Amino acid sequence: MDTFPWEITLTVLGVVIPAVAGVYEYFFIGRKRLGYRIQMDTRAFGGEFAGARHPSLVLVRIENNGSVPVDVDDYMETDPVGLSVRFPRRRVVRAFDPTRRGPSSPTNAVPELNQDPERADPDVLRLPRVPLNRNEHYKVLVLLDELDGDAAPDRDGDESDAVMESRIKGGRITRTRYRAGVSRGVVALITVMASLIVALYYVSGEDSTAAVDCASGELTVVGSTAFRPVVEKAAESYREACRDAPGDVEIRIRAAGSQEGVRALDEAGRGAGEDGPAMLAFSDGHKGDGHPQLLPRPVSFSLFTLVVNKEAGVQDLTPEQIRRIYSGRHLNWKEVGGDDLPIALVGRYSSSGSRRALEERMLGGATEPNVTSHDCRGRVPRPDNPALRCERGSTAEVLDTVAEVPGALGYAEAHAAAGEADRLHLVRVDGHPAELDAADRGVYPYWATEYAYTYGQPPADSLVAGFLRYITLEVGQDVIREHGQRPCADLANPRLCRPS
Repeated sequence: MDTFPWEITLTVLGVVIPAVAGVYEYFFIGRKRLGYRIQMDTRAFGGEFAGARHPSLVLVRIENNGSVPVDVDDYMETDPVGLSVRFPRRRVVRAFDPTRRGPSSPTNAVPELNQDPERADPDVLRLPRVPLNRNEHYKVLVLLDELDGDAAPDRDGDESDAVMESRIKGGRITRTRYRAGVSRGVVALITVMASLIVALYYVSGEDSTAAVDCASGELTVVGSTAFRPVVEKAAESYREACRDAPGDVEIRIRAAGSQEGVRALDEAGRGAGEDGPAMLAFSDGHKGDGHPQLLPRPVSFSLFTLVVNKEAGVQDLTPEQIRRIYSGRHLNWKEVGGDDLPIALVGRYSSSGSRRALEERMLGGATEPNVTSHDCRGRVPRPDNPALRCERGSTAEVLDTVAEVPGALGYAEAHAAAGEADRLHLVRVDGHPAELDAADRGVYPYWATEYAYTYGQPPADSLVAGFLRYITLEVGQDVIREHGQRPCADLANPRLCRPS
């Protein structure tokens, strides 16, 4: 049996409830409606006035707060009276229009009403049948006398004991009150809609397996060490999202360098069956020549940066200075304005995508010089390379070595390097830091496209395809952004996945 479609139900309710509330307000309770409000009810003059021994003044506001006009034929009181307002324990002395608006005044029929004190109901104010269009109103100021003989107390308008005793045809008369905030009906509607949104959020969260496109099985991810933090976080998030899905999800990560990962995927694919190996390879940059069975998919636009030991006394280099350092023509930091300290180059193995991006984007296609040191401190003489240069196997190892060796210079993925900024300096290139905006403007050159490779086209229901869709099209994009990179889907041309 299928589960109840809560998401659809809550969404429909979110549309239907406001619509029903609007129809109900317009066609039923609010179609023809008068409201009356006591805006003032206070004692007056401090003594006898105009025949009132204990006078009080009341300001009554009559308004059409419905959705259609009210005509003279809509009143149900005896002609010519339209509305009756009772003031318990008080006598109506006079009533008049306080605005004095001339012949068109709604109360023009009774501009000054002198009530007969001998009437059976001297506490009732009678108002004429006044036609009111939508949102129109009029006011009546009433002079009252206390029948109990006591001085009139001050009353707040909302606390006045005045009561409307009339009706209108096909509608109703309601007492309105002044509110500085939102009406109760609007508050109730907002509360209901907010509850639906919260419920929809939790229902969507509980049903995250369907949205994530979960698949079960085993997957091995190889390749870039620079991209490894993204893959680790994405794998953790994918496993969590698919925890209730049928079948287990196991994702193993073996990051040994971009080119090493590409070779491992190609080798595994040659020995696999028709569906290909359960393996993904991530590479900083294109796979290069060979490996014709590997299919690329751009995943993110990645930034890299040079990093330097703080004792070097350098934080900014020009592209020409960088090329001269890696060619061995600058061997001491004082030659580029730094301290008197030998330059120690900390590089990556030839399988590294970070290294290849450096050679292509920063060194003009030249390769890094050969290794002349194992500990990055003592140099082994080599006639083909006057520089001191060592190699490390991962981004983390490069960062540690640069931070520890005086005068060391290396390179790393920008987000990972930023996390070590307290131990080393991130080098600006011609004054420009490793930032996405600078790369977009074409003034920062050290970047690469991160590719995901599969051996052929994996089955759509496989974990390879599911995880690849997750990291390129779904929640995995947020993980990429968290690590300072830009998903290819965010760029103007996702297929090229390069700055504009």
